[in-house]
Amino acid sequence: MMQLDHLNTHQVHQVARFYAAAAAASHGHQVEVVGARTRLTVDGRTVQVLSRRQHGSPWQANVSTPTVEDAHAVIFVDLTGETPDYFVAPALWVQQDVRMHHEAWLARVGGTRPRNPTSDHTAIPVDRIQQWHRRWDVLAADQTG
Repeated sequence: MMQLDHLNTHQVHQVARFYAAAAAASHGHQVEVVGARTRLTVDGRTVQVLSRRQHGSPWQANVSTPTVEDAHAVIFVDLTGETPDYFVAPALWVQQDVRMHHEAWLARVGGTRPRNPTSDHTAIPVDRIQQWHRRWDVLAADQTG
């Protein structure tokens, strides 16, 4: 297992971003590590990077803005094993998935978040993104339709 316990959250995001950049480059993409710590530029398009470091924990996002505004795709980096693992999903799919699951959850709990009604936080468990495991083709796909 990767030893990341000594790193703070910002440092973990940076580790994930550089692993994602290296992995995307190894799959033939042109990658630049620029801008905010959760972003890459891949083949000239913005790609968001989300990370997790604890086995069994979900990735975290905001319900109102599950991806950055101009994201083409999201690389979910799993840092819980011996080596990083990746799930590469279209940003539009992530946005729709987060909103759909959050609305369904709110309906089950009576329409209002029970413990913290103003929270914008949501969890994205691995089972929801399993179909995007190592889908590097998503980075090249046209997702305008």
